[in-house]
Amino acid sequence: MRSRRSKRSKRRSPRKSSRKSKRSSDCKKKLQKKIKINMAEYKSGRYSSRAQALAVSYSQVKKKYPYCKRYLSKKRK
Repeated sequence: MRSRRSKRSKRRSPRKSSRKSKRSSDCKKKLQKKIKINMAEYKSGRYSSRAQALAVSYSQVKKKYPYCKRYLSKKRK
């Protein structure tokens, strides 16, 4: 039989949580950069509204960086 101690030692290390937050901030930076680009294109007439430019920014980032879907999706309760 295995002891309970061996199961406890297999818990996630605190390092993973810092990596997750780094990825989250990385995705947010990529989104901000894309929003800036698309807002400039909106002003030049490429998009019909600010909301459309914003929605396109989200979808472009999610498509290019699939791991960002987790961080850019709507917050769940």
